[in-house]
Amino acid sequence: MMTAIQRFRVEWAHCDPAGIIFNPNYYLWMDSGTHALLQAAGFDLIGNTHNDVLFRGCPLVASNMKFKAPLYFGDIAVLTSRVEKFGHTSFVVAHEFRRGDEPKPVATGSEVRVWGYSDATDPRKLIAIPVPDDVRAMLSVEKTVDVTV
Repeated sequence: MMTAIQRFRVEWAHCDPAGIIFNPNYYLWMDSGTHALLQAAGFDLIGNTHNDVLFRGCPLVASNMKFKAPLYFGDIAVLTSRVEKFGHTSFVVAHEFRRGDEPKPVATGSEVRVWGYSDATDPRKLIAIPVPDDVRAMLSVEKTVDVTV
């Protein structure tokens, strides 16, 4: 499966007063990892949400995290994101966080996302439709992309 890797420095704003990562930041970074993965695979999430009035992106329906060791102010974190499996209207993205070049993860998590559209008869209602075949194919390519900006 397509894998996206991104590196970032843990800044003071990411930490508690002791300089230890404030764990909700992992969820923000997982969201970023999923969007970067789609972009790296060739799916323009931003463009498609602007060009298709009914497309609502890939809403999150479940997530989890396991914390193994903390990150600290100044650490370089490495996030690896990849689709773990596809369902009919959903897909699971696995995320792994490491400190720099250390081999063991400091945290792992996953997200369950659906392919979301507004209901044509009630735009306030969100519906999940089958993940498009071309998107499945894009994300199934064996390739690793560094998406660090």
